[in-house]
Amino acid sequence: MGSGSSKPTTPSIQDGGNSSTSERDIPAQTSNTIEQAVDIALNVMLLYGTYVCVQYLYKQYKPMIGDMYGASESASKLKKRLKDSQRAAITMNYYESIIAADLVDPAELTETFADIGGLEHQKRELYDLVILPLQHPDFFTSSKLLTVPKGILLYGKPGTGKTLLAKAIAKESGAFFINLKISTLMSKWFGESQKLVKAAFSLAKKLAPCIIFIDEVDSFMGARSGGASDPTYNSMKTEFLALWDGFVDNSPDGGFGVVVLGATNRPADVDAAFLRRMPRTFEVDLPDASQRQQILQVHLRGEPLASDLDLAQIARDTVNYSGSDLKELCRAALMIPLREHIAEFRANSSSATQGSIESTKRPVSKHDFEVARTRVHATGATAYAYAEQEAPQGNVLTPDMLAAMMALGMQHFMQAAGNSTPYQRRS
Repeated sequence: MGSGSSKPTTPSIQDGGNSSTSERDIPAQTSNTIEQAVDIALNVMLLYGTYVCVQYLYKQYKPMIGDMYGASESASKLKKRLKDSQRAAITMNYYESIIAADLVDPAELTETFADIGGLEHQKRELYDLVILPLQHPDFFTSSKLLTVPKGILLYGKPGTGKTLLAKAIAKESGAFFINLKISTLMSKWFGESQKLVKAAFSLAKKLAPCIIFIDEVDSFMGARSGGASDPTYNSMKTEFLALWDGFVDNSPDGGFGVVVLGATNRPADVDAAFLRRMPRTFEVDLPDASQRQQILQVHLRGEPLASDLDLAQIARDTVNYSGSDLKELCRAALMIPLREHIAEFRANSSSATQGSIESTKRPVSKHDFEVARTRVHATGATAYAYAEQEAPQGNVLTPDMLAAMMALGMQHFMQAAGNSTPYQRRS
């Protein structure tokens, strides 16, 4: 029985040993679980950090990636244009492909000298200086004195047709037109702007005849002052001027076939070094009465006009109107019969046919222009009048402000007199 009584105690001792062993394994298992959790957390943090870095790098390089795709697309379009026009194909580097995005094919331009009213002297001079040499280079390459000027500056008040004149030159001469923009040349990467400036000249040479046009040139080549300025911007301007000189001096043909055209309404703010490289300058001023009549005839070409409409009288009544002002005046006058036509169409749409509605359109009349002149004034006339009204006493009127306010006052006087004009009173 002693042996029988000792047998039950043996399992209890063994059970106690197993229990103590499992209790010792619990901390080890817990430690392993914590290590696994830490590893998972570190992996998650690493993946998230990688995601954040990739997103940051993508945002930083996204403009460059867009430029690369845009440059490739521009290069493909240019090659197709050259092939369609049966011109020799050219090879372009990455930077020239970016500049090609600002390139305009002369076949895509619609403006000609015939579409520009007035400016007869400027058109005649520019035809001899630019268009003839580009169209017939064989007659001009025999003498250095007969080459195209290094640069031509068009200056004058806003809306007088400087950009239109530049596009007409490209159209008439059949030259490619690079509408160079500062945003195209500027880059946040050091040295990229200088490479883009160089690409503008190299691409123009490959496409010659070619015109490099810089609108609002005072914002690009403004006068340098002694104060603090952006060194990157200054180096880009210096690179442009240096390449411009070197392009002309180092080319075997003196850069023949490439012309730099600039336009500005603030010639006094243009850098003197840039002006020196533009030996020919042309003022594109506000049109006189005869030129205004020509501009009106150009804009109203093909439009139905009433018999009582006297364009000569309208031209005399629109003192200080620029070419763009006259275009807006014609647009406002044409909107009056069009508005009536649309209202009639809506009222009779259930019963009238398209043909009958078309026959009810009336031509633009003298009264339409009288109403339009109460809505469209000379550039800045109302703004100048408001500025003078709000200005403190003692301010001096500028000639532009005085002329604009006189024109506005004349319009108000005629409107108060019953919308009658001297021409009406004579009749």
